[in-house]
Amino acid sequence: MNKILIQNKNDLYFEKAWQIYLEAFPKKERRTLKEQEKLLEKSNYKMLCYVKEDILIAIVWYWDIDSYTFLEHFAVSNKLRGQAFGSKILNEFIKNNENIILEIEPIVDVVTQKRLEFYEKFGFVINKHEHFQVPFRKNAPEIKLLFMTQNTIMPKNDYEKLYERMKSILND
Repeated sequence: MNKILIQNKNDLYFEKAWQIYLEAFPKKERRTLKEQEKLLEKSNYKMLCYVKEDILIAIVWYWDIDSYTFLEHFAVSNKLRGQAFGSKILNEFIKNNENIILEIEPIVDVVTQKRLEFYEKFGFVINKHEHFQVPFRKNAPEIKLLFMTQNTIMPKNDYEKLYERMKSILND
């Protein structure tokens, strides 16, 4: 499997990556195409694609925020789910990054329960801090999500500082 960094919308896998993104995330948790293109100009934002034999397997889009790695969007192609690609990719991501944080939807059904269990297999734990996704668009409503850290709960004071930093970086 090859890891490919997307640097602009003209890159080979951008369109296919965008399609996975649209299929995997609800509209309220997505950016517009124009907003996504603008993010690619930021040095602390990475849009990775995992490819095998010219087939796009998964997207891993993340931010470097001070000493944290915010895994903002991670999805395996609908056609390739259930073949352990997600586990392999997340294992590699964990090996290459530190202080990984992520958000998931509240647990309300089988799908969200399975997502939680998937991340728990890799040592992620839910923090009890009330958490809202930093809105992707101006005037967009805040979405209540669960905040997860790897292996340990983040102290509330550290969480509050990080959240303020996330708001300043993600809304910049």
